[in-house]
Amino acid sequence: MNSIYSLKQISILLALVLAGLTLFSCSEEDEQHPPNILLILVDDMGYGDPGCYNRESEIPTPAIDKLAAEGMRFTDAHATGPLCHLSRYGLMTGRYSFRTDITVWPDQATIEPDRPTIASFLQSAGYRTAMVGKWHLGFDEEGYDKPLKGGPYDRGFDSFFGIRASTDIPPYFYIRNDRAVAPPTYSIAANASEGWSPIQGAF
Repeated sequence: MNSIYSLKQISILLALVLAGLTLFSCSEEDEQHPPNILLILVDDMGYGDPGCYNRESEIPTPAIDKLAAEGMRFTDAHATGPLCHLSRYGLMTGRYSFRTDITVWPDQATIEPDRPTIASFLQSAGYRTAMVGKWHLGFDEEGYDKPLKGGPYDRGFDSFFGIRASTDIPPYFYIRNDRAVAPPTYSIAANASEGWSPIQGAF
């Protein structure tokens, strides 16, 4: 029941994403080749930072402004949680993050193996999928010299290149698909600055 419900939620999300794009698919050739989808999730960027949303922004954002001018721009959005990995879970699965144990991410995969994701949904529709960047939804970790299961490569992405979590959370290493490009060889102690989060890495 929950998996079907998630799939419906993902379908609604995709329908919204594709709504403006499919209006322009008029020829047979367009119908055979569905539009490309580029989804960018940015942590810690304010609504008023890009110039396309705020003419008085003091931050130059020409590339983002160009994407907005040539694509669709939304003016009403909501996050499913106050932290990046919670909102990532909601975006990937179409579910509220409180419906799962999000705290397991440091050494376990947060998204269950049979849980539909936006990526697996697109795969089932014939899309080739790829992810680049920060995952932050956990891997079933059994050491960094072994396959890192339960990540993007096992949850609907044909390829993945990125990092396991934020740059304030060690260990630091790159992951290609489900393997560390080079396993970490030493650890960096967390910084414990007064008044700050207890999770503070070298960056």
